[in-house]
Amino acid sequence: MKIATHVDEKLLKDAMKATRARTKRDVIEQGLRSLLPTRKHREFAKRLGEFKVSWTHDELMRSRE
Repeated sequence: MKIATHVDEKLLKDAMKATRARTKRDVIEQGLRSLLPTRKHREFAKRLGEFKVSWTHDELMRSRE
């Protein structure tokens, strides 16, 4: 899909360097793809709620074995 928009040129260039994207399209797609999992994780955590964990770090590591 084609879209015409204004993007800060320095921001775009910096993002292209950081991601090693070859094209502007690539860097925009990478940014959008990375946004979705982050948002989904936040929504999942919100639904899960908060709870206190009484395990120590060592107990947690042993439970994973």
